Amino acid sequence: MSVLATASQPTKSWSSSNRHHASRPELCRQAMKDLLFNPNGRIAKRRFWQGVVLVTVVAVIKRGMEIKLAGSMGGLLGIVAMLVTLGLVYANICIFAKRFHDAGTSGWWIIAVWFGKFFTFVLMFALLGGLFLGSEGTALLEAVMEGWASADEAQLTQASRQLVDLLFPLIILSYVVNGVLAALIVGSLPSDPKANAYGPPPGNGPETFS
Repeated sequence: MSVLATASQPTKSWSSSNRHHASRPELCRQAMKDLLFNPNGRIAKRRFWQGVVLVTVVAVIKRGMEIKLAGSMGGLLGIVAMLVTLGLVYANICIFAKRFHDAGTSGWWIIAVWFGKFFTFVLMFALLGGLFLGSEGTALLEAVMEGWASADEAQLTQASRQLVDLLFPLIILSYVVNGVLAALIVGSLPSDPKANAYGPPPGNGPETFS
């Protein structure tokens, strides 16, 4: 996360002359690239929400595919999934860091967001896990424990996959709830109306997209 340490120096990826001569599709692509993969500067609340929705939707789809294709996630597909995960993590850092910058504070507060997400994830499974598992889930948990104790890899693998299938709705729900809660809290931070250490107030340039 060393990229956040340099975020106190406001940067512009494109000069104003480049923006003036670029077509609208080029401006949109550049705006999307800056939103997702540039940790420097500031973004307005509306742009923050656009980034959060995009990253959350992609993350939910990716996680769902990983669960449903768990048996074939090795090799090239596994490498692609890992690269997509790293890209989503970095995009998440960039989006939240710029929103913190707009509020006049450090992008390192993203660490607090991660801790909050982990706590929410654990709490949801503790409170709702039993509802999704039911009696079938209880039996599968016993099968997992038996497979683990007896080193029966086939039984452990089969029971674990069935258990994940039962918890699939809760896993997806936890991703959505975590994303919404984090976005509501960080998105509600008041914007610094003046230029600060991270740059001028975001807003009205042609680099925006909608």
